[in-house]
Amino acid sequence: MRALGKSVVGMCRTNNEDAIYFPKSKDSKYNVYIVADGMGGCNAGEVASSTAVKSFLEYLEQKRKVGTDANREILDTLVEGVAYVNQKVYEKSQESPDFWQMGTTFIVAAIDENNKLYIVYVGDSRVYLLHGEEPITQLTTDHSYVMELVRTGNISLEEAAVHPKRNLITRAIGIRETVEPDSVIVDVKEGDFILLCSDGLSNMLTNLEIESILKEEIDLQQKVDKMINLANEKGGFDNISLVLIER
Repeated sequence: MRALGKSVVGMCRTNNEDAIYFPKSKDSKYNVYIVADGMGGCNAGEVASSTAVKSFLEYLEQKRKVGTDANREILDTLVEGVAYVNQKVYEKSQESPDFWQMGTTFIVAAIDENNKLYIVYVGDSRVYLLHGEEPITQLTTDHSYVMELVRTGNISLEEAAVHPKRNLITRAIGIRETVEPDSVIVDVKEGDFILLCSDGLSNMLTNLEIESILKEEIDLQQKVDKMINLANEKGGFDNISLVLIER
């Protein structure tokens, strides 16, 4: 299994409010994959996303130090970790008026030895799965205003993709003292691609464009670069972040 990630500012923003984490080698201490897309005034979004990623790794380290097997109940570990992250970001938001109401999306994923993929998430950052020649599948459901409209039958998915309020999310880490994440568990196989990304990528590229790049006979780094370059070519209106895993 290999993973690569990249986070860039895009073509229109002046700073990068996203944060990512992925294991750099087989010997990495934490075998989790994270994408966080921050929001807030000044540099608060950047603070929220970086605090979220650091806090989750801090949580895993605490479990390791007390001898808890973090792989034993992976879903519980991820859910508890997200609760810890929310608490830390919320506390940070109370430290300064500059951080007031800051928040971040948050996706964390892990794959166990039985080829089960565990995902826990809050917000509208996404996880996609590509298996063989099958069409790409979005595994997460955006916590957003437009997806609520889709679920209630008021608009179509096609209308949601161009809706003026498509960036308005309904859940975020750090906005309130508690948060309700959603979770997904799916089987993966050797050769599958798992993509975690912020909406800076998913808002710029269609599922078909992402699928086409993932199916190209190029290496993992080229796939990462090609997706980011295409998002920038199409406007790069937001920060663009992704973690790409090849099982």
